[in-house]
Amino acid sequence: MRPSPYSDYRRAWRPNLSASMVNRIILLNVVIHIVKTFAPSQMSVIYLFGLTPDLVISKFFVWQPITYMFLHANFMHIFFNMLMTWFLGTTLETVWGPRKFLIYYVVCGLGGAVFSAIFTFHGPPVIGASAAVFGLYLAYAMMFPNNYVYIYFLFPVRAKYLVAFLAGLQLLYGIAGSSGIAYFAHLGGMAAGLLFFRREIRQSRLWSRPMRWYAARSLDKRRDWHEQEQAKIDSILDKIQSRGFENLSPTEKRILENYSRKQNENTK
Repeated sequence: MRPSPYSDYRRAWRPNLSASMVNRIILLNVVIHIVKTFAPSQMSVIYLFGLTPDLVISKFFVWQPITYMFLHANFMHIFFNMLMTWFLGTTLETVWGPRKFLIYYVVCGLGGAVFSAIFTFHGPPVIGASAAVFGLYLAYAMMFPNNYVYIYFLFPVRAKYLVAFLAGLQLLYGIAGSSGIAYFAHLGGMAAGLLFFRREIRQSRLWSRPMRWYAARSLDKRRDWHEQEQAKIDSILDKIQSRGFENLSPTEKRILENYSRKQNENTK
């Protein structure tokens, strides 16, 4: 029997689908969205598997911080989330491998759940992979800060500037509390991503410069404090020489005793 001309393509496509964690995540989201769409009651699905922090605590719905990130409201919601998951995640998975990518993706989703619980505890159910996607934005900017991302496939913006703009925008909208979008969940995903990259942040110039400035300021303050303390001691010693120890005030005697004790401890 003559093999189909498409058999080679199918054999090449199937292993790639199973090997890519990004493809698995997208496929799982699509399947769950289809199941939710045809469920007898979509609101019951959202109630059970969307994130409602009050239910997690009061009724022990402990699965919700995981399951919420695989539910989406409508086609456009899942389309854009999965598009950015594919666009950003493919590059990140190539660098990290599937296991590390999955861990990062889930951790960012959990970060979104934590921020939702902190800032919108009594709000409506939160659904969607947006927190994880915003974590992917953060990771891409950390690893490829000068790469261009095309807004609406037309306008090139460096990844680091885009992510800084997005973070500021989520914060402003979150404080305004408008439109029912889980802005704080987005920020939680980015915050979880920052924790993931804490070592790289500590080694970056963005972190090292203010740390050096802070260390220099602290050193100057300690030096000024020591100079002031030494001036006090010199003044007390001059007073003893001119008027005698018995004429010192109780405060001056206490300062001298503390100074003597510190000197003794330093010589041990």
